[in-house]
Amino acid sequence: MLTPDVSDHDVLMVSDLRLSGGTTASMAEEIRAHAAAGYRTALLHVNSSLTSKTLGISAHLSTLIDDGLATLVLPGDTVHARHAIVRHPAVAQDLVEPLRTVTVDGVSLIANHPLLDAEGTAQYDPGLATERLAGCFGHDPLWRPIGPVVRRQLADRSDVPLAGDDWRNLIDLEGWFTPRDGARNTPVIGRHSRPHWTKWPNRGEDILAAYPDSADVRTRVLGGADPARAVLGKVPRHWLVEPFGARHPSGFLADVDFFVYYHHPGWVEAFGRNIMEALASGAVAILPEHFRETYGEAALYAPPQGVAEVVSRLCADRAAYRAQSKLGRDLVAARHSYPAHVDRLDALIGPPSTGGAARPSRRRKVERARVLFVSSNGTGMGHLTRLLAMANRASDRIEPFFFSMSSAVPVVARYDYNWEYCPSRDDLDVDAREWNPFFARRFADVVRRYRPRALVFDGTWPYRGLGEARELFPDLLYVWSRRAMWKQGHRTDPLEKSEWFDLVIEPGEFAAAADQGPTVSRVDARRVAPVTLLDRSDVLSREDARAELGMDPHEKAVLVTLGGGNAHDLGPDLEAIAAAMHRRPGWHVYATRPPIARATQDHAGLRSISVYPLCRSLAAFDVAVVACGYNAYHESILAGVPTIFVPKTKVTDDQHARAHYADATGVGVSVDEVSVAAIDKAMDRLLEPATIERMRARCEELYPGNGAADAMASVERLLTERGVIG
Repeated sequence: MLTPDVSDHDVLMVSDLRLSGGTTASMAEEIRAHAAAGYRTALLHVNSSLTSKTLGISAHLSTLIDDGLATLVLPGDTVHARHAIVRHPAVAQDLVEPLRTVTVDGVSLIANHPLLDAEGTAQYDPGLATERLAGCFGHDPLWRPIGPVVRRQLADRSDVPLAGDDWRNLIDLEGWFTPRDGARNTPVIGRHSRPHWTKWPNRGEDILAAYPDSADVRTRVLGGADPARAVLGKVPRHWLVEPFGARHPSGFLADVDFFVYYHHPGWVEAFGRNIMEALASGAVAILPEHFRETYGEAALYAPPQGVAEVVSRLCADRAAYRAQSKLGRDLVAARHSYPAHVDRLDALIGPPSTGGAARPSRRRKVERARVLFVSSNGTGMGHLTRLLAMANRASDRIEPFFFSMSSAVPVVARYDYNWEYCPSRDDLDVDAREWNPFFARRFADVVRRYRPRALVFDGTWPYRGLGEARELFPDLLYVWSRRAMWKQGHRTDPLEKSEWFDLVIEPGEFAAAADQGPTVSRVDARRVAPVTLLDRSDVLSREDARAELGMDPHEKAVLVTLGGGNAHDLGPDLEAIAAAMHRRPGWHVYATRPPIARATQDHAGLRSISVYPLCRSLAAFDVAVVACGYNAYHESILAGVPTIFVPKTKVTDDQHARAHYADATGVGVSVDEVSVAAIDKAMDRLLEPATIERMRARCEELYPGNGAADAMASVERLLTERGVIG
């Protein structure tokens, strides 16, 4: 008989809860299946040798704990479960102390990793794993392989009590499936995995055969391509690569026709959860032959050099494509669905218990309002950086989360924010008719999964999918961070979308007096001071900045930063500036390479630097030549660096007016175009005796302060007024 202080559960899941890959993803799916069927689940964390990083609980699991679908067992908790399910033999090996307050009626050890690698080296000690589990729980474990590859390696071991059936991973079919009528005219080949060398072929010819660098197909990679870059020397031009964790694989697979997965020949893949996910989505999987014993007729098999023929054949035969897609879905439904798992659990421990309710987890759920910060990509990082400036000034009542079309979005992780990436039209190389539905699906998926209470959009043009989502999520509050300083005569139809938003915030302009664009006459915005990521107090001194950048304390240095991304070829501009400075002996020219840039542009006479946020180190430079975009303009004035401002013409904002206003007020020098003569003349003005100090003083005198905190406070006031936060 259990005492009232004992927390009683049906299942105790034991693993290293910090892992971010397939182990915790599979555990999360099982927890959801348990909850739907009425089984109660507890989670026990074990620090294992599988990772040396100090990490929190995997996001796969932490949300389920917060939502009450699983209870986290903390040290000292008295817990009883009808059965313990331990994932990974290496975790079992690291259970060195008896669990005196945790009792179970039986133990299963899920062998989700092969015993031997391709060279025959043992990856764990089965005897030790069995011994440790018996010592901790008082029961000998029954080993349950994840699939035939692992079963074959363990079959002849006398120290492995092997179950008669495999413990197959499971998946929620409804949450993954996307109907397909056939492959697209330009087929999409995709793959997703962790960015580890074992997950990629080790020969360049195999990589390019499986994943072509061609305009005839679209090759999409989720999970990063650094291992491929290491083999090929570059990432192929026609690939679209998204970082690991940039978005949920279900959304990625929805836009893939063929899931093609080839890995290192020295890696033994125990199961391939990513393959199961692809089959569940309806994509056709093309795999190496050794996966046949696991997936049978559900996939197609070929060497890398045979991928093109398989793709071509099924693109030409829509009926054959549909039939192969159905074979994959049917196998997943039969072996890996929630009902299949519940039947397995019922056979193991019987139906869900009917005892008293489990004691609530001691993990305190912090009641914060999740705010989704959504940025367009633009040509640089301005939209993303303004949102980051706001998020950094949120109170503890707010939980920021980022959803961005900027490939630089991983920088927000430096500030401990979660994020997802959505490729832009340019990244996907599609027109608006194809991209808008894609964005709408991705956005709706993110809102459903993360359940934000408000979104803050920073961009010139609110996307159609944002408007459509208002009907799907009527309680979601909408905020538009809408930059001013639009050019005269610019199309104004985006401004009519202001009616979608509960609040419009206008980040201020230092050059507001020169603004003659269409936003000036509008009264629908809450205006704040210029929004910058850093405050003046965050900017390093000249000495500290130079030390951090590794510069000579006494050198004369000019910074050139002409764009935040991939807008155009900067080569001629950089060469003109380098030539102008070459006429001034003793000057060193530094050119920025922003995080969003896809390629490095090296030019003689220039030193490349890549640092974010750049503003923190601006004082290292005596003078600068800066593109007159919103962020760079205001950061240069904030840091007090004497600057030549270079306006761009093919943009929405009136950069010429901005640059001329800086010139008129004495905080900078403007040029209308970059040429050797123009830069030479501007430098003559900038480097006149006393000009530098006078400009620094004017920047100090005229800069109006940072409006980021005020902008974020406006968002929080909206949430308070609507009863979202107290």
